[in-house]
Amino acid sequence: MLIRLKQHPSNQKQLEKTVQNVPFLRLSIALATGIIIGTYFAVDVKLIFAVLAIILFLLIFFNKNYRYSYNFLFGLGIQFFFVFLGIFVLHQFNKKPFFYENGNFAAVILETPQEKPNSYKSVLKVDAVYHNDSVHPTKELVIAYFAKDETVQKLKAGDIILFSNAPQPIENKNNPYEFDYKKYLGQKRIYRQVYLSTGNWIKTKQTTFSLICYAERIRESLLKIYRSQPIDETEFEILSALTLGYKRELDPETKQVFSASGASHVLAVSGLHVGIVFLVIMLLFGFLKKQKTGRIIFVIVSISILWFYAFLTGLSPSVMRASAMFSIVVIGDNLHRKSNIYNSLAASAFVLLLINPNNLFDIGFQLSYTAVFGIVFLQPKLEKLVLVKNKFLRYFWSLITVSFAAQIATFPITTYYFGQFPTYFWLTNTFVIPAVMVLIPLGILLLFVSKIYVLSNLLAVLLNYMIKTIYFLLSSIELLPFSVLEMSVNQIQFIFITAIVTSVFIYLKSNQVYLIKTTLFFTLLLSFSNLLNESNRLNHNELIVYNTAKNPIIHLIHGKKNYIISEEKIKEEEMNYCPGINTQQKLGLNPPVFLISTDTLTDENILLKDRLVFFEGKSLSIQKNIPDLNKDKLPDFIINPKKLDFNPVDIESGTKIISNKRFFGKNEIHPTLIHYTTTEGAFRKKW
Repeated sequence: MLIRLKQHPSNQKQLEKTVQNVPFLRLSIALATGIIIGTYFAVDVKLIFAVLAIILFLLIFFNKNYRYSYNFLFGLGIQFFFVFLGIFVLHQFNKKPFFYENGNFAAVILETPQEKPNSYKSVLKVDAVYHNDSVHPTKELVIAYFAKDETVQKLKAGDIILFSNAPQPIENKNNPYEFDYKKYLGQKRIYRQVYLSTGNWIKTKQTTFSLICYAERIRESLLKIYRSQPIDETEFEILSALTLGYKRELDPETKQVFSASGASHVLAVSGLHVGIVFLVIMLLFGFLKKQKTGRIIFVIVSISILWFYAFLTGLSPSVMRASAMFSIVVIGDNLHRKSNIYNSLAASAFVLLLINPNNLFDIGFQLSYTAVFGIVFLQPKLEKLVLVKNKFLRYFWSLITVSFAAQIATFPITTYYFGQFPTYFWLTNTFVIPAVMVLIPLGILLLFVSKIYVLSNLLAVLLNYMIKTIYFLLSSIELLPFSVLEMSVNQIQFIFITAIVTSVFIYLKSNQVYLIKTTLFFTLLLSFSNLLNESNRLNHNELIVYNTAKNPIIHLIHGKKNYIISEEKIKEEEMNYCPGINTQQKLGLNPPVFLISTDTLTDENILLKDRLVFFEGKSLSIQKNIPDLNKDKLPDFIINPKKLDFNPVDIESGTKIISNKRFFGKNEIHPTLIHYTTTEGAFRKKW
């Protein structure tokens, strides 16, 4: 029996009508397309400006000489206009300042210096450079590392310092699968860094006023209020992150607990937190929406409170994005008789991309909009699957469906960027979201009543107990079996997963049969890609010598088995920073076998003894001088020799020297013989 699924033309028309009701979606997609094109292709800005002028002239011409036949051309012209506008805005926004290589630099402290193991870290804004008896105004953001000194602890946001050390370009270590720190900072328009030792800088008596510096100072004073309360250290870190967006002191273990249990989103002050603040606004001032004049007052009050909260959190980019998004949504929903939530979201994204086109590549921006879209679109459909009559149970069912909707929508992004999926997110959010909805208002209330000793102490003890309980529950969830699923997703697979989720979402709206076929097609492609990757992984042998200065690390890979050999034992607290862990997770390998170069080990894949290694048909030495090796048969790879006292003629063909130290002298003329990890990045060899 052949069953044919019938298509409904009405559903297709409904989908088209929905798209028509979201005009800002088309504009946002066009603008985003231009930003992406501008990222990957170098284009002359003057040419782009000329093209924009021509398109604008043609649009004005078509509008004044309107004909029905011009509709298509007019619509196409608008799309192209915003594509080229995206290219233009991106290049203008990311225009690099002139980099002065020497002189005396005058800079403003933008962030209160944060203590690191060996230094203090801050962000500076260089306002002027004194060079050749002239003052050159500039605007350059610089990462600054201060040597540990008591005077550094006295620095505040807005203070002006002078120094003469020329900032150096920020470079990656070029290890495989490492976080692209250079690109990340480049999107924040930070391209250089400077190290300031004691005596190499001075604090002036001047300070500068800016909204961001003032907000940073206010947040520091609010953090002091929290510190003065009877709140434990871990609980203080969590409360500061929840309410004020201050995550600089969060312990890595705390971050891991929240991440593994599926609650990491509550630590990043963004859409959820601003949404909770907006919910409180609705509860307090929602009655104003009943009248036209009241709606205007509600909009003003809502936007004022939202941006006041953004100010309290130090005007961090994520909070400003969320506040801008909610502000536009509030305006759209309250100043028009008929509003479309999707159009309001698209409008807010459009405005944010115009202001800062780099937002498009920010993970927080991507997660915020996909999560909100998933909740708005999918949650009502999921909630209707089960009819719950009891109000109490219905509330928890709503929380579960909200979690599922947000998780489904953000699934492609989270798996691609983070390579893991918290399986108990639905359980976590049933108590975390309600708890956060209470913690944030109480945490803010504590700041306002801190002078009332009895009340503030009572609130602090209550907050401390609540956070301690939440942390205990999250830690328990982390310990559950299969709490985290490790996933390795490459760019091609990310595209396939995104296409599958998008097809399902559109099908739920239109019920078009071809979308089922599209979903199955991309699922097949994803399965084939996964099978191909698995096949390549099983037949994969590789040597990686990472670019690490203090503790040289070597990674040997055979199929899913892998061995990490270091000079010194890698401590537990250093595991998260070990480059081999990134490789293991990204390639979907088994947990590595950790060794040190002086160990002795023999198994079916590797023989390690006396700093010599034999691995799958290849041999290598680790930190052994070349004259001490067998001259008749040198290893295939000589890694980190202590000296390069050898005659290049004596090196066998096919032998490669890898060093994490730069040697100068006669061997400089043999770049094909020596690979310097410090300048060339990690060494990789597959066979």
